[in-house]
Amino acid sequence: MSGPARAGERRIAVEDVPALLAGAEFYSTSAAGEGIEFAGLWLEDLLAHTGPVRLVAAAELDPATPCAAVGAMGSTIAMAELPPSGEEAEVLARDLAGRVGGPLGAVMPLNAASVNALLPVAAAAVLGLPLIDCDGMGRVFPLIHQTTYELAGLPLCPLAVVSAGHDSVLLDTGSVRAERLARSMAQAAGGWLLCGLYPTRAGELGGAAIHGSMSRVLEVGRVLCGHAAEGARRAPSAPSPGEGRGTAPHERLLRELVAATGASVLGGGRIVEIGPSLRQAGTVYPGNPLGLVVNDHDSGRLIRLEAHNELVLALADGALTAAVPDLLCLLDRGTMRMTGPERLSAGDQVDVLCVPAAPVWHGAAGLALGGPGAFGFPLRHPREGGR
Repeated sequence: MSGPARAGERRIAVEDVPALLAGAEFYSTSAAGEGIEFAGLWLEDLLAHTGPVRLVAAAELDPATPCAAVGAMGSTIAMAELPPSGEEAEVLARDLAGRVGGPLGAVMPLNAASVNALLPVAAAAVLGLPLIDCDGMGRVFPLIHQTTYELAGLPLCPLAVVSAGHDSVLLDTGSVRAERLARSMAQAAGGWLLCGLYPTRAGELGGAAIHGSMSRVLEVGRVLCGHAAEGARRAPSAPSPGEGRGTAPHERLLRELVAATGASVLGGGRIVEIGPSLRQAGTVYPGNPLGLVVNDHDSGRLIRLEAHNELVLALADGALTAAVPDLLCLLDRGTMRMTGPERLSAGDQVDVLCVPAAPVWHGAAGLALGGPGAFGFPLRHPREGGR
């Protein structure tokens, strides 16, 4: 268990979990964040036993500190039905230690979004290690090698995986093959695996990671939690303090989210269509193709969103407006929560936000790995070529 916090030290404690969960939903690109509430309750219980986790910048560590990314692959529904015990991280750390020449000295997130924003915190708590304030995606991508770690040339393997039944495997192969093999194992092992991957040294993360990711998740989560708490206290028709009667509650939340994330609001209004998409992702992607159409109240434009587990494209009156690797997020005006197609029906009112991805994703290599073409859409990204 961790000792008393030192002055200036950052920690993630039980009381931070609601904000962590809300921020994780925001960065999940809506469709991938469904049903992760169980992970918040599980993490609260775990942190109550282990104590807080120390959050550090990579530069605060000795450059020689061994570290590895932690994240899950597979189905969050399966994970909710067959939840982790917390001991899986110990198996990963043991298996990796035998291949990297000694015990891990820190944990880093694979991606600070959806359930994978919570699992590295749990791993760091169980192992008694600091958590590095970074990640390798800045969002959710469907494949474990769609990372800035990969773009920087860090080897994904050795890849350690462990199931809820504590079956464990250590893989040493190429990134694409590791994804295929591990995905098959996840299906056979109950639907999900916890992974330890990209073992490296803290000094190698300078240009390989997206820094400050966990802090951003917590910041956005606190904004969302603050509005949820305020909404619960306020009569539905009452304006927020300092606002005029004509200001809708969701408008102030949108302004704060834009300020915190650099997002742009693509539009908002009533969902007029929702259902299976006619487009199919490549077989390598775990896809659930869906499409929905939002009638923007202000402009009258129709904004069509395409989802393959994650929201990947936004088209306004047929013109491509935003696309992966940038994040597309949906705010439900009724619940004031981030949401996705699985929670929505025709007639619901939503706002569509686009959060710019880390700059490395807008380079040629980043777009090749995580842009529209990587999802089977032969489209030029709106930011490509300096536009």
